[in-house]
Amino acid sequence: MSLPAARHLSAIRPHRRLDRCLPGLILLAALAGPLAAQEAATPAAPAASDPALPESYLSFEKDFTSNCVIRNGVQVLIRNTHPSRTVRVWLERTIAGRPTGDRSRSELKPGAEAEPLGCSVTSEQPQAWRIVKTVFAD
Repeated sequence: MSLPAARHLSAIRPHRRLDRCLPGLILLAALAGPLAAQEAATPAAPAASDPALPESYLSFEKDFTSNCVIRNGVQVLIRNTHPSRTVRVWLERTIAGRPTGDRSRSELKPGAEAEPLGCSVTSEQPQAWRIVKTVFAD
């Protein structure tokens, strides 16, 4: 086989890959329509602002404590704002947007001081907490 023929075959090779992928792409597109319709038909989760939900009574707060300000961050706290019920909350900590695997559970009493979680910056990376689960403890 001559050199020009080899160049010609290498130019065709990417099209062969596309021909092999095309049936799979068509199948994927055909299945995506019914799946999207099924997802649209499922009821949406209740909004966090629903007064019957415990998480609607939680608020994250910031405080300028010296040990966090030194690191160019702020102290992050969580508070229960319900007037009479205790909220049990499970939190997951993230650093640089990635979950750390650390989970914490707290019982936040009504009218109590906000509970400190930690600094918003640790090891020069942003740190945050997200609510995993909440229930009324009483």
